[in-house]
Amino acid sequence: MSQSVLPRVIFPNVIGHRGAAAHAPENTLASFSKAKELGAPWVELDIQLSIDGVPMVFHDDGLERTSNGQGRLVDQPASALSGLDAGSWFDPAFAGQNIPTLEQALHHIAKLGLGVNLEIKADEARGARTAQAALAVAQSVWPENFSAPLISSFAESALLAAKAAAPHWPRALLCEQVPTDWQERLKKLDCVSLNTDFRQLSAGLAFAVKEAGYGLLAYTVNHPGQAQRLWAWGVDGLFSDCPDRIMSDHASPFAERLQSLYI
Repeated sequence: MSQSVLPRVIFPNVIGHRGAAAHAPENTLASFSKAKELGAPWVELDIQLSIDGVPMVFHDDGLERTSNGQGRLVDQPASALSGLDAGSWFDPAFAGQNIPTLEQALHHIAKLGLGVNLEIKADEARGARTAQAALAVAQSVWPENFSAPLISSFAESALLAAKAAAPHWPRALLCEQVPTDWQERLKKLDCVSLNTDFRQLSAGLAFAVKEAGYGLLAYTVNHPGQAQRLWAWGVDGLFSDCPDRIMSDHASPFAERLQSLYI
């Protein structure tokens, strides 16, 4: 097997989940701005394809929970999706926030000076196509002098497509429950980290992942006590809806870590 071309990644200790989802409507430009305001060095966002193949930033399969649309996002054209209100459901103050395209989101995030984790939100059948479209946009938009985005997915097809399209960009395998063959999967996909539900972690498992040389990120952590325990286990970074709650000097033993470095 050829040696990995990926750099070693130093992850930030806190990553804003869908921006700052406890403070602003998730996966909107307002949410990414709020994450910046609260001091998060990175944000995470979700990517799906519209029916006409445009990468859109949205989490759910259905539009109803976080917009005034109906039906599945993948069944709608980008022009219709961009016209939806994705802010009023959260608070009337955010009326008019739309579902951004990936291009719009990345331009905005880069202007904010943030790092980013791009989650390819697709099943195995859609994974490759979604990743290819997302990476084509991301590589054309993301500044070359910025640290490369971290590409993550539950779908191995998406990660394999991302590896082919952007071999120098780091990848992470997402999982709800850590599989027994996690190390073999990470090696096969040439990933730099395992990203999992914090409730599935133990001190022993965290040690094993780190001992094997991989990064370890956990979602979704909103309580300082949970954050302290996970950091003590060696977890590198935590996805949080409210990054401000776990970023204080008292809550984080890594409060002075530099943001988003690749060496």
